[in-house]
Amino acid sequence: MTDMRITDEEGLYKALYRLRKLDEEQAHDDVQRQKELDETNAWYVPATKTRQDEREAVESRIKDFYLTQYEANPHYRYKSRNGSVGKRKSVEWTHDDQQLIDNVPAEYVKTTKKLQWGDYKKTLTPLDDGRVVNEDGEVVAGVTATSVINVTIKPTKGDD
Repeated sequence: MTDMRITDEEGLYKALYRLRKLDEEQAHDDVQRQKELDETNAWYVPATKTRQDEREAVESRIKDFYLTQYEANPHYRYKSRNGSVGKRKSVEWTHDDQQLIDNVPAEYVKTTKKLQWGDYKKTLTPLDDGRVVNEDGEVVAGVTATSVINVTIKPTKGDD
């Protein structure tokens, strides 16, 4: 459809018809895409799961072998063109944030303010000139409100 302006209800009727047809075409393509995705997943997901299970089994055997070698030689490392095996020590931490907040120095505690706009907005009233007042009738600085008309378009579903 061209970018011509709608000038009468017949033009509006045709535009809504075109919108409905475009939605139907998209729905058809969505069904086709989902069908193709389902067919792909039918072979892809099981094959991926099988490989992942096998990979985990191989990694487990490698770790077992490495730990055996590590017990005999704490500096043991293995490197080849297929990969390498080594170790890295790390520390795993568990902590209770709430308990720490009460006990650590203030320089390690960060507090942030966050406005809950959705809740605050419910207490405000917009005026015709764009200003906004709170529950006490005071103008709220930093907030303006503009009335907007949103046009709702809902094409029907189905055949002609």
